[in-house]
Amino acid sequence: MVISTFLSDLFLSIVSLWIASRFWALSSVAARASFLGFGIIGISAGLGSLHFAGLTFHDPLYHFFVAMSGAVAVPLIGLAFFHLGIKSLSQNFFLIKVLSMTIGFLIFTYVFPFGLYQTIVGAVSMLVVIIVCLKKIGREQKGALLGLLGAVLFIVAGLVIGTKGARGPILNVDIFHVMLAFANYALGTSIQRLK
Repeated sequence: MVISTFLSDLFLSIVSLWIASRFWALSSVAARASFLGFGIIGISAGLGSLHFAGLTFHDPLYHFFVAMSGAVAVPLIGLAFFHLGIKSLSQNFFLIKVLSMTIGFLIFTYVFPFGLYQTIVGAVSMLVVIIVCLKKIGREQKGALLGLLGAVLFIVAGLVIGTKGARGPILNVDIFHVMLAFANYALGTSIQRLK
């Protein structure tokens, strides 16, 4: 049992599920993408908190959701920003994108494993967030700045902090979880403001 990681993953889960719940009753493409994206991350972190509490009976499901978070949930968040700032998507096209993201995740995770797949789709997704926010910063400054902050926190958490090792007495995975929680809050609030 790793108490600090249990708590940091639980924090990430609560924040992500709370952000997802804010999009529950909304029907726009951005809201549906956000609900699914933040919801998947929240479920993954919730399963992770159980894992770090010492319960391992669900580990295959936990690992599946961790992989799905990187390969599907993060691109869904990017898709929400794409819809808001680059090109409005129809509901049918949105469903096709969700299906294609899920198929890509399954293929590149289980059939033809490609270790960099999650990193690449995550980078493209955060690049979309940055482009949309820079495009909207003049008209919707607060929402755009929150989106930029969220993207930066996401990138720093994933590429700089990571999940291995420690910074003094604090495990990197705990810093990673807390940074992702704040990133999710900023991204979710940005999506709501940019609508």
